[in-house]
Amino acid sequence: MKATALLLAAALLSGPALAQQEPAPTPGTITVWFPSPIFNDYQLIMWQDQPAAALAGLRRLGFTGTKLIGNGGRIDAQALADRRASGLPYYLENIATDLYASYHRYTPGQSVTWRFDRDRAQRQADPSDPGVFVREPSLSDPAVIAGVQARLRALVQAQAADQPLFYNLADEAGIADLAAPWDHDLSPPSLAAFRTWLQGEYGSLDALNAQWGTTWADWEAIQPELTDAAMHRTDGNFSAWSDFKAFMDVAFARAVRAGTDAVHDAGRGGLAGLEGAQVPGWGGYDYGLLAPAVDVMEIYDTGSALDLARAFNPKLVTLGTAFNTGPREVHRAWRELLHGGRGMVVWDEAGDVIGPDGTPGPRGRFLQSLATSLRQVFPALLAATPRPSPVAVLYSQPSFRIAWLLEHQPKGAAWSDRDSERENDDGLWRAARRQAASNLAGLGLQPRWLTPETLAGGALQDPGLRVLMLPHAIALSDAEVAAIRAFAERGGTVLASTEPGMFDGHGRRRASLPLAGVAKMPQAVRPDGEGAGPASLLQVLTGAGVVPPIQVLGPDRASADGVDVQVRDNGGVTIVSLQAARPWGAPPVVTLRLPEQALIRDIRRGMEPVRGNSVDVALDGIEPTILALSPTLLPGPVLSLDAGELRIGLGGPSAAAVYGMRLDWLDADGTVLVSSVLSRFTGSVSFPFLPGEAAARLTGPLVGAASLRATDPLSGRTAILPLP
Repeated sequence: MKATALLLAAALLSGPALAQQEPAPTPGTITVWFPSPIFNDYQLIMWQDQPAAALAGLRRLGFTGTKLIGNGGRIDAQALADRRASGLPYYLENIATDLYASYHRYTPGQSVTWRFDRDRAQRQADPSDPGVFVREPSLSDPAVIAGVQARLRALVQAQAADQPLFYNLADEAGIADLAAPWDHDLSPPSLAAFRTWLQGEYGSLDALNAQWGTTWADWEAIQPELTDAAMHRTDGNFSAWSDFKAFMDVAFARAVRAGTDAVHDAGRGGLAGLEGAQVPGWGGYDYGLLAPAVDVMEIYDTGSALDLARAFNPKLVTLGTAFNTGPREVHRAWRELLHGGRGMVVWDEAGDVIGPDGTPGPRGRFLQSLATSLRQVFPALLAATPRPSPVAVLYSQPSFRIAWLLEHQPKGAAWSDRDSERENDDGLWRAARRQAASNLAGLGLQPRWLTPETLAGGALQDPGLRVLMLPHAIALSDAEVAAIRAFAERGGTVLASTEPGMFDGHGRRRASLPLAGVAKMPQAVRPDGEGAGPASLLQVLTGAGVVPPIQVLGPDRASADGVDVQVRDNGGVTIVSLQAARPWGAPPVVTLRLPEQALIRDIRRGMEPVRGNSVDVALDGIEPTILALSPTLLPGPVLSLDAGELRIGLGGPSAAAVYGMRLDWLDADGTVLVSSVLSRFTGSVSFPFLPGEAAARLTGPLVGAASLRATDPLSGRTAILPLP
């Protein structure tokens, strides 16, 4: 059978093309060339090292990638050869853990936390020894940063022919061990950078001394206040402590940004990433600073980390992590996809995904089925954008710091016994923010997350904003207070879970409440408020002129509790997803009410569209329902091959602004040989058919394709084109 060749324009790919090792085409034959699956399709990436046969088995299971250790910039030649032979893309792992994850990294013969454990033991033996707070190496040491950058540039240039999925700077990085609270870094480079940063923050030594309540005579003499001293304060002025913690978040983000810049500077289109991102809080996990510093982030989605990361860097590629099997794992994977995730990294410590000989294990079959379901709707979600909300929510890292200190002051020196796992506890700040996000999601409102900088910088001047929510925002700068007051004076509504701005932005208690009478504190926005669910919040928002885009009603005809509702727009098409916020935690049936009549189609279950402005939806408890709402019937795809050109288009005009389609190359038996996504195109696109020699070294070859199938998830329609 003759095969054919498809050369896809690079502009349609979401990432750089993957240059694979391929055999030379046989003279006179035609080969199918397909786009590389770099983040334009849902990713399934194996973390554990596998032998060559297992790599081939992973590809058959639908895995799109694996990892290749690049620790210290070194790559094992055989491991690289195995990945090239398998045709399975890879990402470079743990390139600079010595800098970014110094206190949580693999060391032969030691625990991953041996350095942190050593320092904690030393602190217990001598609590007065500040040497335990000297970070090795310093995140602010120019020589260390330059060395890491040189390593990254060399690695990216050496990998130009393979173009990995991304270059992972470190796995489970942090200032100390992950998100544990610790008083790093008192090293000379860190203190020097801290003092320079303070000059930029305060402008003059007099201003700093006035804020801190100190009498420093020159900048070079300044020392930060450590947590032990802050715990003993009774004057409510935690500025010297809070400023140092704020600087360390800046130092961590700057160091990460330096690594990303080096990857970009190499000029090969590489992406820089971080794995194992932690709960917002300590360890450098100020997502307002960290998310914009990388291109890819694998996130443990606790504390709304995924939503925050994507809000502060809309271009960020986010990945989840798969540890288990079963319904809860299915729920997690769907939730992360619906919140903008692009795939998952699979942890297979038990070896039940793939055998050494490439035989699938039970978990491998589970992941194959799950990924197939996720990929069914992925093109439609990728082509749509979250609908902007008239509600903004402040993500206040200064408030986190002060709230944490006040909560732990009664325990004194025991603060340093808290490890990263214990920091996953909610606390007042996380609880208030989590509830705000959950209740808004129950109403189909995706909030506009603001940082202190964007709030003070004019974000509230957006005329589309009607409500500002301040979840436990107890520390606000004077500029933030002024912006909030101006927002309220223009008619905006300010909702707070507790008295906002009790402390200023540096952490000094104010003599009076700056937003008294401005911020409202109804029960609906307080974590301890009785019945503080979506229904109670809706009453408050309605009074502020906020109308949710849709209504999701429970059996009592009030706003349903326990449902995560995401609304996306694609031109005149609205995509609504409904999923239990927690496994089995939603009503079995909800009623969806629309502002106007529309054709409603369940794009997962393949039902024919029905017209109306109300529909009852049976919720699965684990998997979501995803509906496409359109004013008119949506056309399906059309494929044609004429005069050496393949044309992919639509069967008529569409209400959607852009389209996302899945392209499946099938053999004579109808088996999918390879699948890819054509994303965000309009009208129709054409591609020339070229001999294999002309397409050489673009992407891997696919021989034996008998037909091409295009599937549009919005309309549910499919077109199949036999190939000559």
